[in-house]
Amino acid sequence: MKNIWGKTLLTGLLTAAFCVQIVFAAYTGGIYSFAVKDEEIILYVQNPGDGCEMQCQIGTSEAERIESHPIAEEEIPIETIILLDNSLSVTEKYRPLIRTIMSELAANRMEREQFTIAVFSDEIQYLVQKCGDYAQVKQAIDKITYQDQETYLTDVLYAMLEEINKENSAALKRIVIISDGVDNKSIGYTKEELYAALEKTPYPIFTLGCTYKKNNEQLKNMFALSRTTGGESWMLDEVSDPMEVIKKIAELNQALKVTVTPKDKECDGTKKGVNLVITSGEESISDSVEVMMPFHTIEETTTEEVKPVPETTVPVPTTEAEPEPPEPEEKKNFLPLIFIGAGMLLVGLLAAVVIVLAQRQKKKNQFVSAKPRRDGDVPGADTDVVKRTTKMAGVEEAPKRSTMFVWGEEAVHTLILEDVNNPIRRFEVSLDSSVLVGYNDECQIRLNYEETVSGRHCRIYGENGKVYVENLSRSNGTYMDGKQVVGGAEIYTGCVLKLGNLMMRVEIR
Repeated sequence: MKNIWGKTLLTGLLTAAFCVQIVFAAYTGGIYSFAVKDEEIILYVQNPGDGCEMQCQIGTSEAERIESHPIAEEEIPIETIILLDNSLSVTEKYRPLIRTIMSELAANRMEREQFTIAVFSDEIQYLVQKCGDYAQVKQAIDKITYQDQETYLTDVLYAMLEEINKENSAALKRIVIISDGVDNKSIGYTKEELYAALEKTPYPIFTLGCTYKKNNEQLKNMFALSRTTGGESWMLDEVSDPMEVIKKIAELNQALKVTVTPKDKECDGTKKGVNLVITSGEESISDSVEVMMPFHTIEETTTEEVKPVPETTVPVPTTEAEPEPPEPEEKKNFLPLIFIGAGMLLVGLLAAVVIVLAQRQKKKNQFVSAKPRRDGDVPGADTDVVKRTTKMAGVEEAPKRSTMFVWGEEAVHTLILEDVNNPIRRFEVSLDSSVLVGYNDECQIRLNYEETVSGRHCRIYGENGKVYVENLSRSNGTYMDGKQVVGGAEIYTGCVLKLGNLMMRVEIR
């Protein structure tokens, strides 16, 4: 019975590894990694070959400039980090193969490539760091010994990523992990926190797993790191030729470094979607990531300080001038002030009358709530029409398109979406918090009358006095005035959002 279970488990692992390889066989032209350096966005992508054209959209605008070249032309083309679990759970039958793979990786290095070799338990121990000397790297590999110890890959990898990010280096990095799987401390970092760190600054991770007792779940979690970052995974039990592993990892050596210069208006320090389209011949490949934009400091033009010209002194005659007779003091006339005061009082009374009349008229107006009107319903029914009065600092909301003055607190904007092709469908909500727009019941604006709208299609929110839309739909996407929204983009009154087949006109007041 135990043998049957072991074969079943092994077959499942082989199937999972095969599926992983199928997924990444289609990862052509994808973005391996990215970084922000000197107010530029650096993307490392798979090389599509000569004669390719590139376009890059940042938010809703095209990039200012795009340049690319192979990483082989860089001073440091790539950094390879090998992280080895040297606990006894990596049994003796795997150790010669592991040593061969590590040694061949170092032997087949790129010119000027740097290697870091580290072993780990609950902490990381670096044997050699950023070394380009093959003899030193090989010596560090040959001296590795295996210890009776507990290993916690999640915590170690999280700590290593923090150290890498502190270096603020834009060089392409790949991480090779050899272990029996991911095992977390009960009070350590969670895998969700690790995935969030990798999403913020992704590095391709290649994983090699070995079986030990019942470690199916641990191996699955480790192989997920490769799926998340665009790397590759192998079961050591199935590696018959180490050079096949080396060749697959070495494909990253052909990567392109793409330097993108965003427009000044996009450099506001917020997270924006960056969509790169690579066209080679008749094929076009697109991939996108979310990047924290650089903050562009605009140098102020300094004007030369004009030094005051010293006044030339003219000699004054010694004879004293006769004092002029004092002018007669004008009599103060308060009559104009009285007229001004009376005029201001009259204007105030007229303004009060206008406000009262406007408020009475406003109570007669009807607004359609965020719940859409069903076909056949009669306007004015209690189920569909809600009379809304927003009190702000003791003053009721002003009529549509009027100017509102608020004292003592920040104004809360109102968002209105109107179906361009069916104006009777009009949705109005407050922007005091973010607004979900989509088909599902949880959305504040529910567009359940159009099947091409996703369950959670987009999110609209206010930030620093502006209003933004963030795409949440993976199938149909969100478009603003005909341009695809990648990540988030600023919206304003008059623009049109395309959600599935719906065209929704935006009004913000």
